[in-house]
Amino acid sequence: MTIAKAGIHTSLNARCSVVAAANPICGQYDDRKLPQTNIGLPDSLLSRFDMLFIALDVTEDDTDRGIAAHVLARTNTCGPGRRRPRGGVRPVRPG
Repeated sequence: MTIAKAGIHTSLNARCSVVAAANPICGQYDDRKLPQTNIGLPDSLLSRFDMLFIALDVTEDDTDRGIAAHVLARTNTCGPGRRRPRGGVRPVRPG
């Protein structure tokens, strides 16, 4: 890894990688704002990463409900072969 900061130019052996994740400040990414504004990290910290990837979740009600139903169906068990009684989970309706 080559480093060029504060007038120092050197090469170092890279022995680790750092992967970090952050959620948007307001709960949903605003693509009109800069990434550092969305996640609330200062430029001085973000500049230490070589790459920045932004994974966006497109909000679609039908798809999100389908995923939620699948997750609940897979995790809604009391043990091997046993299911919880119906009525324990009620849908949330906005409003």
